[in-house]
Amino acid sequence: MTMKLFYTPASHFTRKCTVTIKELGLEARVEIVPTKWPHAWVTETVPYRSDFLDATPIARIPALVTEDGLKLTDSSTICEYLNDELGSYKLCPARGHERWRILSLVSIATSGIMEAQVMRIAELRRKRPDSKQPQEFSSSFVQKMKERQERCFSVLEQRHEEFSGPADLGQIAVGCACATSDFRFPDDQWRRTAPNLARWYDEFRERSSMRETEPAETPQDPDLEPTATTLEAAGTE
Repeated sequence: MTMKLFYTPASHFTRKCTVTIKELGLEARVEIVPTKWPHAWVTETVPYRSDFLDATPIARIPALVTEDGLKLTDSSTICEYLNDELGSYKLCPARGHERWRILSLVSIATSGIMEAQVMRIAELRRKRPDSKQPQEFSSSFVQKMKERQERCFSVLEQRHEEFSGPADLGQIAVGCACATSDFRFPDDQWRRTAPNLARWYDEFRERSSMRETEPAETPQDPDLEPTATTLEAAGTE
């Protein structure tokens, strides 16, 4: 059985996995399963394909079904599985200080920057042009997420010398976080906060694994657009 990775080009979480797959040379062992989503997914429950729900009850991208049928639904867990079980620990050692140093970078990039980016997008998309409400989203919450990102970029800037070695899971996560800031929030000017990190990223982004996984908008599937009946039955997430 070939592994299956459910994928969308807009997800920086998924990109962590596809870059890891390429860095480990596992392309032939993983089937990439593209998905389509209505953009309403950020604030509303939408219909999901049955094969996707079978892979993950969380209904979030990415989701990996392994060769023996194990179902993994968190990007960091998926990357560690690929590295540990299939990649001979190429991108992160099995134990010791170096492993935890790398995973500490993963957590800052993932739980810090990436999660904040998603929550900003979701909050901003609560504002609807045809709404009678002057403001449906919380500007203070958006600012809180921006400040979280800035703190994380400041810490990564302090640790920029750690990015001089071979590619690892930490660098992959940080690189994907930097890329999404450019893709989704070009006005944030994170490079001013972290100029040394930015110089590293501009070199790291030229790796073939990064060039081949550039982010793009998620294709929309009109057949999966939510309807009033669907939303009434399903509620909201």
